[in-house]
Amino acid sequence: MKAAFFTLGCKTNSYDTQAMQTVLKEAGYEIVEDIAQADVVVINTCAVTNVSEAKSRQAIRRAVKQNKEAVIVAAGCYSQLNCEEVAALEGVDAVVGIQDRVLLADIIDRARHQKVSAVRDMALEKCYEPLAIASYSDQTRAFIKIQEGCDRYCAYCIIPYARGISRSRALSDILSEVWALAGNGYKEIVITGIHIASYGKDLAEDVALIDVIEAVAATGIKRIRLGSLEPKLLDSAFLKRLQAVGQFCPSFHISLQSGCDGTLKRMGRRYTTAEYFAIVENVRAYFPHCSITTDVIVGFPQESEADFQATMMFCKQAGFMKVHVFPYSKKRGTRAAELNGQILTKEKEARSRRLVALSDELGAAFYAAQCG
Repeated sequence: MKAAFFTLGCKTNSYDTQAMQTVLKEAGYEIVEDIAQADVVVINTCAVTNVSEAKSRQAIRRAVKQNKEAVIVAAGCYSQLNCEEVAALEGVDAVVGIQDRVLLADIIDRARHQKVSAVRDMALEKCYEPLAIASYSDQTRAFIKIQEGCDRYCAYCIIPYARGISRSRALSDILSEVWALAGNGYKEIVITGIHIASYGKDLAEDVALIDVIEAVAATGIKRIRLGSLEPKLLDSAFLKRLQAVGQFCPSFHISLQSGCDGTLKRMGRRYTTAEYFAIVENVRAYFPHCSITTDVIVGFPQESEADFQATMMFCKQAGFMKVHVFPYSKKRGTRAAELNGQILTKEKEARSRRLVALSDELGAAFYAAQCG
């Protein structure tokens, strides 16, 4: 039997796809690239924006059109949040949410005879799903997922509703996966998850993200990188221990979202611009030549031109290597979707272009500073 996969969304979704491929390989499937040649097609969907949902539907319809004989499985966040809507799409044989992906082979077998919905209420899930990989599509770098879900519930974000509360993976399982990847020739590990700063808070053992990093370093892996980080994780105690990890690549992606305090408050973020800037300065005190990148949402409801200018000035002050710019997308089911003062699309696009141009300038300045 042959299975093909199509993935939308984040690096965590990419990891989940690799893990589902591992589940099917262990069940005797061959993983292929060509959807038309597959007996099973799995679309790992995304729901972070309404556009992501639309792209997920397009991917499902395209797979059905390319291979009408295959079992079509829709998995991931969009499937979790809108299982009935996804199940109603023509050609979909099985809908899988954020849990039960370890049972994918059994779900496919059932779906050959009748439509299957394997979607559970994520609000009730308390344990990390035991997904694992031994290889990754990249031949030198592998992503290691250490936790699932998020407890933050920022006003613009649907992901906590899709993936549930934060659930940490046992450190022993993480290390087993690192050893397996190292044994298969991987040199670099990227530690990722939905909200890795919260790692360990739900575990009985006294363990946190820095303990994971040190334990992974002890395996002898050549390079370690970190996924997106919450600013307040990066206190002096954390940075001092991280500084001692020789394999750590000093590149920090520290979520900002806005350089305006009023906008941050409406977003439900848990820091001020002054606190964020102090954290960035402290990071550079420990890692003088590090790169710092960030995310910024442009055109959040009620964002004035003055608010946007404050964000531009803050990004200059912080000296980011790169700003990943996202025009605000009104997402059904979030608090921000109900706010007054929604910004016109053309204004969001214009502000985005201005911030992207600034990001390019900051990147050029950063690279120039590294010469020699």
